[in-house]
Amino acid sequence: MTLQELVRKAASCYMDKVAVCFDECNNQLPVYYTYKTVVNAASELSNFLLLHCDFQGIREIGLYCQPGIDLPSWILGILQVPAAYVPIDTDSPPSLSTHFMKKCNLKYILVEKKQINVMFHTL
Repeated sequence: MTLQELVRKAASCYMDKVAVCFDECNNQLPVYYTYKTVVNAASELSNFLLLHCDFQGIREIGLYCQPGIDLPSWILGILQVPAAYVPIDTDSPPSLSTHFMKKCNLKYILVEKKQINVMFHTL
């Protein structure tokens, strides 16, 4: 059974239960998402990717983001395509990130909204 199948199975039993908790350690309360929120966000992403990407045998998608509450949904969304996700470290020097992306021959890279300016300076 795949990870995304296990999450969907858990979500069918515990839709309104907490699935993800993220604490930024910044003196604010942690953020929580239910299984329903995680699964819906993952499905929305995978549907978007299937609609807008031409995968023709390419099944790797780069993921350029900071750790956060949405990360599990993004990973699940990519896995549901199905595709492999390739994490790209936002703290790496731009030249290293660029080399890594080229070496992996990534055709598609999901970029977290608040990282867009950083990403464009990397390329």
